[in-house]
Amino acid sequence: YIPTTTTRLVLIGLLRPDRFSLIQGVYRNSDSHNQVISAAAAQSVAQRSSFQHRGRHFMSPKRLLSVVGGQAVKKIRRLSRSRPVWMVRNESGGGEGVPEPPPLPPGDVEYILEPSPPPPSPPLPPPPVTIPSCQLLSTPTKSPYDKKEYRVIQLENGLRALLISDMGRLDSSPEEEDESDDEEDSGSEEEEDEECGGTEEEEEEEDDNEEDMEGTNFGKSGGDSTKYLAAASLTVGMGSFEDPPEIPGLMHFLEHMVFMGSEKYPKENAFDYYIKKHGGHDNAHTDMEHTTFYFEVQERHLHEGLHRFAEFFISPLMKQEAMTREREAVHSEFQMALPDDEYRIQQLFGSLALEDHPMSKFTWGNESTLNTGIPDEELHKKLHELRLKYYSAHYMTLAVQARMTLDCLQEYVCSIFSQIPNNGIEKPTYSHLEFPFPLVTLHRLYRVVPTKEYHCLEITWALPSFLKYYHTKPLHYVSHLIGHEGRGSILSYLKKRVWAVGLFSGNDESGFEHNSTYAAMSVSIELTDEGFKNVDKVLCVVFQYIDMIQKAGPLEKIFREIQQMEQLNFDYAEELTTIENVENLSESMQFFPPVDYLTGDTLMTDYNPQILKECLDSLIPENCNIIISSKTFDDQNLCQLTEKWFGTKYSVEDIPKEWEEQWANLPSNTELHIPAPNHFIPNNFDLLTPEKEVPEYPEKLCQDECGELWFRQDQKFKLPRSYCYVYLITELPLQSPRLAALLDLYLNLFEQQVMEDAYPASMAQYQYSIKATEQGLVIKMNGFNQKLSQLLDLLLHHMESFENNLNEETFQGIRQQQMKSYHNAILKPCIVRKDIRLSVIQEVHWTSHQKLLEIKTVTSKDLLEEFVSKLFPSCHLRMLVQGNTTASQAIDMYKMVKARKGELLSLEKYPLSKLRTLELLNGSWVARVNGCNPADTNSSVINYYQYKEGSLMLEVLLEFIHMVMDEPVFDILRTREQLGYHVFCTNHITFGILGLSLTVNSQANKFSVAHVDERIEAFLQKFVDIVKNMMASELSELKETLTSMKQTIDLTLSEEVERNWNEIVNEEYIFNRLKRQIELIKDITHKSVIECVQDIISSKDNPGYKKLSVQVVGASKPEDGTPPSLENLLGQSNVVQLLGPNEDDSDRNFPPDHFITDIASYKKQLKLYPITKIC
Repeated sequence: YIPTTTTRLVLIGLLRPDRFSLIQGVYRNSDSHNQVISAAAAQSVAQRSSFQHRGRHFMSPKRLLSVVGGQAVKKIRRLSRSRPVWMVRNESGGGEGVPEPPPLPPGDVEYILEPSPPPPSPPLPPPPVTIPSCQLLSTPTKSPYDKKEYRVIQLENGLRALLISDMGRLDSSPEEEDESDDEEDSGSEEEEDEECGGTEEEEEEEDDNEEDMEGTNFGKSGGDSTKYLAAASLTVGMGSFEDPPEIPGLMHFLEHMVFMGSEKYPKENAFDYYIKKHGGHDNAHTDMEHTTFYFEVQERHLHEGLHRFAEFFISPLMKQEAMTREREAVHSEFQMALPDDEYRIQQLFGSLALEDHPMSKFTWGNESTLNTGIPDEELHKKLHELRLKYYSAHYMTLAVQARMTLDCLQEYVCSIFSQIPNNGIEKPTYSHLEFPFPLVTLHRLYRVVPTKEYHCLEITWALPSFLKYYHTKPLHYVSHLIGHEGRGSILSYLKKRVWAVGLFSGNDESGFEHNSTYAAMSVSIELTDEGFKNVDKVLCVVFQYIDMIQKAGPLEKIFREIQQMEQLNFDYAEELTTIENVENLSESMQFFPPVDYLTGDTLMTDYNPQILKECLDSLIPENCNIIISSKTFDDQNLCQLTEKWFGTKYSVEDIPKEWEEQWANLPSNTELHIPAPNHFIPNNFDLLTPEKEVPEYPEKLCQDECGELWFRQDQKFKLPRSYCYVYLITELPLQSPRLAALLDLYLNLFEQQVMEDAYPASMAQYQYSIKATEQGLVIKMNGFNQKLSQLLDLLLHHMESFENNLNEETFQGIRQQQMKSYHNAILKPCIVRKDIRLSVIQEVHWTSHQKLLEIKTVTSKDLLEEFVSKLFPSCHLRMLVQGNTTASQAIDMYKMVKARKGELLSLEKYPLSKLRTLELLNGSWVARVNGCNPADTNSSVINYYQYKEGSLMLEVLLEFIHMVMDEPVFDILRTREQLGYHVFCTNHITFGILGLSLTVNSQANKFSVAHVDERIEAFLQKFVDIVKNMMASELSELKETLTSMKQTIDLTLSEEVERNWNEIVNEEYIFNRLKRQIELIKDITHKSVIECVQDIISSKDNPGYKKLSVQVVGASKPEDGTPPSLENLLGQSNVVQLLGPNEDDSDRNFPPDHFITDIASYKKQLKLYPITKIC
């Protein structure tokens, strides 16, 4: 019965004697109106002994059960299996005529526990949704296959929010959970409710790759995935255009400073600590006209995460002492960007703008602009003024995504973000400004000295902004034609003459290239040496093609084909991660109306030939800018000008008259033509019925003398997409650096040969890559399943005809480009750091310099005889097919690979993985080198601590330690000590051997590498104390967090495929790795954590301590240095010279004889670990 004065709290979840699993809470009052309460409020019901909300009193499940007893609960479970209801009576008693329940013990509030009543018949229409303190806006258009629900609201303070309910991602129903756990005697609600996982996106991606079989398996790494990350992103519609002229980079600095504590959460790293502690990460970036902040976190912690996040914009502290430290972080970020040619060219192009136009600003900020000429007190005051002026609610857009109802998300947003102030100032705009680039500076020829060894031609037009024409996307239409790589394209023509190896056309959609004041349209061509010599002819080809498409005018058939491909990609898109999704959407909300939030930056819905023609006709030689980049300009001493901020050497001159005369009288070129219709566009999107029951994990369909095929038909994501991965395993690249370089060369040449035929597939949303590994090559393909086998057949055909398609001119051009690629890698401190470390700890590892020296003498005959002729006869095949493909289709693809090259190496003859790790000598060892670029001040230090042979338990224990270390290492070494912009820790599994490392990238003119090493060691001593002082409750909470991180839901089929592929490549085949790891997490004890930490990183009383510190020393005076040329590196047999200790006492942590000065000699002293599999 339901008394009329009764208020019900409906807890949608499971009520059990041992636990309560909550999804959401809903009040229903006597007027039958629903009112959603926050998850945090409802969760309190399950956590406290009593609870009061808006005058009503409630008990926790435990307290409630002490009153009604277990029998009543079992009755409810039978009557209302998935949605038990607590009937909570008013303290005033029951309704009129309702018999009173039995009296309860003194002091208790009366409760009635009953199942939910049946719905009325006939059902009444749902009551209108009351939206507190907000206005409901138009609902965005979404894909018909998108299960998420969307709602757009505008708060009273003007903030617009997009709410994304991803309830379709709830993997199991409450009934299923109840059934499976009915017999359990123990457990905790945290194990049921904690959501999600993730790892911080750091520079370690360049440090480790699959060749090393290393990396951080932190969080999700294999097995079932049942948990989820919630995410939020807030974009402020103000960016670097608002920098005061006297303080360049101040808006970027402001973005850094709002992270540094708030009045409610005053600790500087409080937000970062909270987010990382609960399995997520956060970041921010500043663009020209907007600034975006975003985070992800375990779903159950979203409510508090949003509270902490909102405080950035409600009451950030931005203390002056924090400002002094964070200024160093901004400067370090700038120093990291200094050697990047893309940023250098961008800043040079910006300098061509009118001096008083915001496009001319230096937006990075550094210690000079944020320190020199302005007192800290004034700078501090300016920061707060800028925040109050520009971080106003009505400039902000917010996107929040979680597996919660829209009503629940709405209450979160309204209650939390309504507190952000609105200053009432009309938002500044810039569309009225004078065009930023006058022809007097734009239409010139600029020669630039890059840091990399390459030749590049960049043609740029500065056009009016096309942001308002997003339904037509004229720049996308034009770039599709100019950037096409198929037959008849600019690139195809240039490649046949070995004048170019790559071409990019269009606009990168960044605020620098497309904003309210202008739009850039660029054609960037990477030239070969021959192309550089014929740059005038290359320019003619570009203008010939543009002239051709201008004369043809807008072509509706081309527009419709692009439209069709974009629509297919939108309709059948794989899910982005939640954090990527909200980041993209909060920024899109700044540009599009609510109905187009999801489609605005993707779909082309309006064929507008007039706008297309205007865009096409603007691309004339008379208003373009030309930048040619080449290291040869430095040798010729041609570039005498220096760009102010990045120090880029350049020259400027009028475009040669003879060039302009050629462009004015261009003949037609019959080798250039409009792209043919794309035969790779699919038309069948049926989901295929399995031929038999689908297993939970991939199964081995074939194993024969050639190899093995693994397969799983998708039944979860239900998209017409499939993946096909092919691993051709051979010992050839392990035998010598020459053969490893030949493998690289073979793949680069193959890519050139297949480009024309495979490009249409890439335009139709098929993706493929062919990459070298230390044990062969891997082909990865994915896309719509209908024509995936057609793409595989195409690639295999080109492999088969490789020798016939090889010509000497192309060979020499690609060989030269590959030498430049090796050269450019050697200039990067992080690559040198990695090469040295792996050369020491791996039995076999070839460095970029070793391969560079080998390839300089290679001929096409060498390639064919020494490598190509031996490749397939030496290969063993390993393959995975997964997705919307049947078992018989997968077997056909496997047979297709086998048939192309006849007999592959038999399984009996093929030796399984031979790659092994060397055991370091006990103690601390250092390998120190000077960086190879005297113009780069960036140093890089990695302290690697080798542990032991891995097991599942040790792997989990090391992940736990990494999770504990992740936040304090960043807080202490980066935030407090400001050692460098990139500071991170990494777990390593090197062919089964465990290790842990700490990496710091700093500047040589600030800290010596010896000092960095010393501070890392000092941190580790603190970390040992942190672990020893860990409370039992903290240990338990961290174990639960790691468990939840390993239960992170797969958002895409690709995540599941990659996890399965790693098991196959590593020959471990533990597809349920996560399930097994989760069980082992329960066995982690405080004692085992302390012992493991001390065994790995503590040198005191530890005879098995093994440390390798690799230190790449940057230039202390980069302004005096010049990057070495390719010829210079080719003339050195050992460009990476290992150094001994410094003469002072800065190297006191290392005995003098522990400096590795010859890697080969050091390795002779080492033992090999046995082949180890973590399974």
